[in-house]
Amino acid sequence: MPAIDLQVLWDAVCKADDQQSFRQLFNHFYPRLVRFATDLAISREAAEEIVSDVFVQLWKNRREGEPILYLKTYLYTAVRNRCYNHHRDEQKHQWLELEAESAPLAGDVHPQLEWKEMQQWLDKAIATLSPQGRTIFRLIREEGFKYKEVALLLEISPRTVETQLVRATSRLREALQQYSRDAGPKIHVP
Repeated sequence: MPAIDLQVLWDAVCKADDQQSFRQLFNHFYPRLVRFATDLAISREAAEEIVSDVFVQLWKNRREGEPILYLKTYLYTAVRNRCYNHHRDEQKHQWLELEAESAPLAGDVHPQLEWKEMQQWLDKAIATLSPQGRTIFRLIREEGFKYKEVALLLEISPRTVETQLVRATSRLREALQQYSRDAGPKIHVP
C-alpha cells in the first residue's frame, strides 16, 4: 500500500469538505485506533464505538477552533481520553464485560497457517504484557511513534517508555523461543 500524506488529506477535509479524503483517513486510522483502545482495557465493542465517536466529532468540528496540526497525535489523544472517561463511567456503574478468547489454530504444515499460528502465539504473548507495556509496544513498534511522543501521549516519562519497551521485547523474544521449541519451525531468535 503506498504511503498516504495525512496532512494533504486532512487539509482537503477541512478546506473542501472532501468526504473521500475523510474516508481515506478513517480507513487508515480506524483499525489502529480500535486496537489502541482495546489495549487500554476496553472491550472491542466499546473501542469501536469510541473510535467511531471520535471520527464523528472530528467531522463535525473540522472547521471550528484551532486547526489540528498533528492529526495522528490528536486522534490517539482523543481516543485515550475517551477510554479514560469510559473507565470512569464504568466504575460508577460497577459493570464488567467479559470477552471470549479465540482458540489457537491447530498445527499445519502450510506456510500461511504456520505464519498465522506464530502470529497468534505472539498475540498471546503481547496479551500477557501489562496494559501499559502492551500499549507502549504497539505504539512504538507497530504505529511508529517516537519514545517522547508516547511519553506525552500516555503522560509518563520517556524512561518509563524505554523500560516498558525493553520488558515487552524481552518477553516476546522468550515467547518466540518457546514457540520455536514447542510448535513452530526452527527459527533463530537473536
